[in-house]
Amino acid sequence: MNSTIARCLAKAPIGVRGIHGAAKKAVPAPRGDIQDPSAFLTKIGRNSASLADKFKSWEHLFTATPAEMKADMSLSVKQRRWILNWTEKYRQGIDPYVIPTKPIKKKTK
Repeated sequence: MNSTIARCLAKAPIGVRGIHGAAKKAVPAPRGDIQDPSAFLTKIGRNSASLADKFKSWEHLFTATPAEMKADMSLSVKQRRWILNWTEKYRQGIDPYVIPTKPIKKKTK
């Protein structure tokens, strides 16, 4: 058993976890009709526009960490994940669009 663990550890690169996530993500330039955080949050929908006052600037929208969104801005998990997913898509060149939520179906017995 010990030899199996030793072989696995020998194959694993050392120090990879230490640099994981070390690179800063770029802040994309505003494009099209999206020029400020309120326009971006309005475009992604799901009542995100009401959170526009919590973001100080365009840079703050794209550099805010999940921990900061939770502690300082008191955003819910769903709101944080939605905004973070859309900011990453925007970095990749995908313009925001509204994705409607499916209505919850009532359970029947």
